[in-house]
Amino acid sequence: MTRISTVATLVVAGALLVACGEKPQTIGGSHAKADTPAYEGAPGDPFVAKGWTPGDKTSWQNQIRERNQYQNEYVRSP
Repeated sequence: MTRISTVATLVVAGALLVACGEKPQTIGGSHAKADTPAYEGAPGDPFVAKGWTPGDKTSWQNQIRERNQYQNEYVRSP
């Protein structure tokens, strides 16, 4: 009985140690850092909205204002 409980303890301890081996989930590649302003954007990104130039705060604010108008039900309804 002691041998079975020792084996069971080792299996549980091994399972707990495996759970601690998770790899960190970080952003890699050419993504912008988290502390950069949103209007800085990703230069060379093919999915940039028309009318917005990365790094220009005014064009960023205009683009956000335009996107928000598409969600305004008073503007969308006839």
